Amino acid sequence: MRSVSVALAVLEAVSEHQPVGVSELSRAMQLPKSTTQRMLLTLGELGWIRASAEEPTRWSLTAKAQAIGSRHRNDQEIRRVALPAMHRLAAATGETVHLSVPEERRIVLVDKIEGAHPVRTHTSIGNGAPIHTTASGKAVLAAMPESQAAALLRAAPLEALTPHTDTDADTLLRELSRVRRQGYAVSVGTRHPEIAAVGAAILDRGGKPVATLSLSLPVHRLPRRLWPVFGEQVTHAAEECSRQLGWQPGP
Repeated sequence: MRSVSVALAVLEAVSEHQPVGVSELSRAMQLPKSTTQRMLLTLGELGWIRASAEEPTRWSLTAKAQAIGSRHRNDQEIRRVALPAMHRLAAATGETVHLSVPEERRIVLVDKIEGAHPVRTHTSIGNGAPIHTTASGKAVLAAMPESQAAALLRAAPLEALTPHTDTDADTLLRELSRVRRQGYAVSVGTRHPEIAAVGAAILDRGGKPVATLSLSLPVHRLPRRLWPVFGEQVTHAAEECSRQLGWQPGP
């Protein structure tokens, strides 16, 4: 584990001092030159840093590393924008509010506001689920171009987490058409038998789905008559966040 810690520390130091040479980095980090050189070569082989074309002994971050940093900044910006809307949504409904982001074929929880009910759902920040099993995931898929959503759903067999999880791509695509029209998605027992959710996508300036807001609650507290009620509230909150990120509705 120490070698991992040292490698990460070297990566951070390169980010701070780039372009930087072995001797300079060794002195700054108080590491043996041989250790610093070994870590730089390893990070270079893994694609996190690269030697300068003009000065081969000096190292800088690659686009791969910069993309990770950019994603972190984007997630922080989304959290900042979404938090007031999440608090208002939790206060209005009494239910737990989730903020999630898509990652390939998964949806990952990055923040939440607990509901007021003594019986409520519990999901840890950082937990993810297959994108087709949640209301948040379906909201993201519906906000994508249809061809992109179809490609994601058909890229590999879809996992069934409960007896209610739909694993047929064509059926899911028809459901996404309904989600697109109404602006929100609903899931009932598709990730966990006792959990239901209502979710809507948050869009960036270009209309790309970058996150979702959702209400997560026990199945018995989401009768069908409440779908449009909660759906409208979640959609309004998500649209508010989208506008703050620069999105504007089309004509």
